[in-house]
Amino acid sequence: MTMDDTQTGTAGRHELDVGEALERGEIDVHFQPKVDLRSGRVLGVEALARWEHCDLGLLPAAEFIHTVESDAQMRSLTERVIGISTQAGGDWWRSGLRLQLSVNLPAIAVSATDWNLAAFVSSSLSTAGLPGEAFHFDVTEDALLLDTEQVTNRLAQFTELGGGLAIDDFGTGYFSLRQLIELPLDELKIDRSLILHLDDDDCRTIVRAAIHLAHQVGLPVVAEGVETRDAWQQLRSMGCERAQGFLISPPVPSREVPAWLASWNQRARELSSTARIKHRRSRTTKRTTAPAEATA
Repeated sequence: MTMDDTQTGTAGRHELDVGEALERGEIDVHFQPKVDLRSGRVLGVEALARWEHCDLGLLPAAEFIHTVESDAQMRSLTERVIGISTQAGGDWWRSGLRLQLSVNLPAIAVSATDWNLAAFVSSSLSTAGLPGEAFHFDVTEDALLLDTEQVTNRLAQFTELGGGLAIDDFGTGYFSLRQLIELPLDELKIDRSLILHLDDDDCRTIVRAAIHLAHQVGLPVVAEGVETRDAWQQLRSMGCERAQGFLISPPVPSREVPAWLASWNQRARELSSTARIKHRRSRTTKRTTAPAEATA
C-alpha cells in the first residue's frame, strides 16, 4: 500500500503512530507522474501517502507503512489517500487537466469480506465529480496470493467502476503467470529494484523477459524507478511503453502538479531527442565495425 521509490531509513529510529497521525490530519498525498516513453505524453499520476511528521519532516510511505498496527488503521489510511486523491483529481479535471489517478490497493482490500472499498471509491468519485475512468488501481503481487476465484470476484468490483487495474511491483513476489490471463488487468508495473539495476545482466534479462511476457498477453508495461537517461533509453529499446521515476519527477504535492505539467513538454522533447541520437549512433557504430571484424 502506497509504497514508492523514496526510502531514507530515518524513521526507524523513532516511534511512529499512524493512528495518531491520521487523527491529527498529518497524512497527506503526493503525486508522481506516469508518462509514455515514446511520446513523453503524461498519462496520469500515482497517489503516494506522505506523513508530515513534527520531528522528522516529510516521510514517504516506505518509512511508516510497516508500523500500521491493525486492519482498521490500514482501512483508514487507504480511505484517506483515496479521499484526498479524488478531491485533487476533481479540481484538475474541472481546470482541464484530465489526469488518471492511480491508487494502491492493500491486500486487505482484496481479502476482507466486511469492507466494501469499491463502494467508498464510487462515493468519492461522485463527490469529486470524477468519472470512473479517471481512477486506476494498482495491486501488488502479495495481495493476489489468494484463491483465484475470490481475487477475480473482488477485483471485478473495482473494474466495474470503469477504471483500470495494474499488477504492481512485478518481479518481486510469487505471482502466478496464469493470473495474468485470468485477472482483469490492463497494465503491468515492473518493480524499481529491477529498473535501478539495468546495468546488471541478470536484471536486464528479467526486465526484458517481463516486458515480452506482458506483451504476449496484451498488457502494456510501466517501468518504476526510472532515474537516468540511460534507463529511459534502454527501456525504450526493449519496447517498454510507460515510465515513472525521479528522472521524470519526484512525487509532488497536488498544488505543484499543474506547474510541473507546464514545464514537462520541453523536458520530454530533450529525453526523446537524446534517445534518437543514441540510437542513430549505435547503428552507425555497427556499420563501421562490422567490416573490420569480417577482415580480421
